[in-house]
Amino acid sequence: MTAVARRARLCRVARGDALVRRGERLPGFCVLASGELKLAIALAERGERVLGLIAGGATFGEAATLRRQPSPYDVVALADAAVVALPVAAVEALAAAAPRFAANLIDLLAERALGLQAELEASVLLRAPQRLAAYLCALAPGAGDKIRLPVSKTLLAAILGIKKETLSRLLRDLAERRLIEVSRREVTLLDRERLGEVT
Repeated sequence: MTAVARRARLCRVARGDALVRRGERLPGFCVLASGELKLAIALAERGERVLGLIAGGATFGEAATLRRQPSPYDVVALADAAVVALPVAAVEALAAAAPRFAANLIDLLAERALGLQAELEASVLLRAPQRLAAYLCALAPGAGDKIRLPVSKTLLAAILGIKKETLSRLLRDLAERRLIEVSRREVTLLDRERLGEVT
């Protein structure tokens, strides 16, 4: 592990800048040391679709890096970020020498694949109101819970694959139905059971 650490390099990314753009090579097997990143695809007619948010300590781009393929998405800093990049050859050598590391890597890749499948199913099978309701329910374990949206409404709309105006309309609709209360980025779940049944 020490040999791998010696080969690591630190990449700093200022807020709003991209570590890489879609089609470019990632700098290696990436671990976010600090800050926050978004993984996004620019869509000509619909702005962008945010595929995920990366918080400190998380890895990203494993599959593309291991396959030595370009990044399938833009990696953009939402806050000043520091990324530790490990050369893919060093990661492969570590996987060969440490079975536990290899098993953890396989488990991580399997978890990501299943997560992507679940997101794809949600985007195909669930309507926008259902996607929003499911997102809010995932943030709060029970009725009466007050949550603060972890991202801006613009970014949340991109995550859900809808326009910001549509998100605002859906939030108003859920509030008028007394399922939630909204105050800027604070949301209180008034009826979690009914919210989970939104169609």
